[in-house]
Amino acid sequence: MNQIRSSPRIACYLCGQEAQPIYRELGDRLFGSAGLWTLVRCPDVACGLIWLDPMPLQEDISKAYTHYYTHDDEVRNHAQLSLRFFTMAKRGYLSFTYGYFKNEVGIAGKLAGALFYLHPGRRAVVDFNVMWLPPIPRGRLLDVGCGAGSFLGYMQQIGWEVEGVDFDPVAARNASLKGVQVRVGSLESQLYPDASFDAVTMSHFIEHVHDPRELVAECRRILKPGGQLVIVTPNSESFGHGLYGKYWMHLDPPRHLHLFNARNLSRMVVGAGFHQARTFTSIRDAYGMFIGSQSIKRTGGYDMSGAPALKVRWWARVMEFLEWVVTQVNRNAGEEVVVIAKK
Repeated sequence: MNQIRSSPRIACYLCGQEAQPIYRELGDRLFGSAGLWTLVRCPDVACGLIWLDPMPLQEDISKAYTHYYTHDDEVRNHAQLSLRFFTMAKRGYLSFTYGYFKNEVGIAGKLAGALFYLHPGRRAVVDFNVMWLPPIPRGRLLDVGCGAGSFLGYMQQIGWEVEGVDFDPVAARNASLKGVQVRVGSLESQLYPDASFDAVTMSHFIEHVHDPRELVAECRRILKPGGQLVIVTPNSESFGHGLYGKYWMHLDPPRHLHLFNARNLSRMVVGAGFHQARTFTSIRDAYGMFIGSQSIKRTGGYDMSGAPALKVRWWARVMEFLEWVVTQVNRNAGEEVVVIAKK
């Protein structure tokens, strides 16, 4: 097994305070890469950043992605009737919530879309499917860390001009097969011209990079005036993390280098020069988190390609709803932090 070299990261990346260890000697519970890892937390309650100390070297981190889930581009089948109804409801919801499909959705579709308000988990998924972005005619969208490209493929279908960047060549190849343009490497190495895009999105990516401030600054540079940056990342102060502790699936050592909360992520984005930053948390990823974290707690690992038993899926839906109830009291308890910021 290839060893991943690392170096000490004693001080908080955001505020410089010395770390306090919280979890020691955690292995890779998802994809089996080498090493045992320690996670530490900034002691400043106004910050609270969590990170790996020591942290994998940038030139070695690719070894942690040898069997990563974006290499699997399998399309899973669903019952045709339920899929057709979901598609109609999704189009209806996106029509009256964001303005997509304005002249294509009838009364039945809009009524079906309203049903998402009875299912907060599904509604969060549909919001995430467009990354909370309204349509922009011929708008240019860049997805950083595009993975296998499912998001880009959908956004292209509904009218955006899309492009992706990912440091994983296997994932980028899978994305290219969907008919979208994808570049391989870091965002900074692409040298996009200033003011190139109307929107830049990052889903579960910023936690993987060594210098997230530099990444956010580059996003701002390539956005057009008034353009929007949307970041979605695991929330270190989520209900799920509080419940599972060291078994929380989104700790994901050694790939997750920094874990953010609503306060410190918003502060970092505003510090990079963005304004009108709207920050909230979402339960979108709670369902999968409960399944994965429970498996890690019981067995020490989780196979993301497996199919959970029906009773496990029902239990996870109940827990997802419980997390939504908790967020009605504590709005920062959702499984993901979302920041939507304007240049």
